[in-house]
Amino acid sequence: MERSDRLTQLVGRTRRLQSYRLLANAALVLLVVALAALVFRWVFPYFFSVLLWLWTAEAFLVLGLAIAWCLGSWAFASGKIKCPACQAPFTTRFHLWVPRACQACGYDITAPAK
Repeated sequence: MERSDRLTQLVGRTRRLQSYRLLANAALVLLVVALAALVFRWVFPYFFSVLLWLWTAEAFLVLGLAIAWCLGSWAFASGKIKCPACQAPFTTRFHLWVPRACQACGYDITAPAK
């Protein structure tokens, strides 16, 4: 019974860590979307004027995700987010792309639970 509770807690913490990692790794996607929007605006200025509301909504979405990315990346870099297996900081420094395995124990959060 105790082992089942520990496994359930480990799976829950792993899923939460996967969500945080997904958010932190969204930086490259955000950068590509923002650059594509700028290039599209310069190449097709008429479409930008027609789709002004769409671009404004996209800009606010990117801004909101960028703030969430900054907070998530800061939490990983400062050691606030712990490994579900060993409770050590998941990463020891700032990463543009957060690795899928713990830096201390090597626990892979993308591996299926056993």
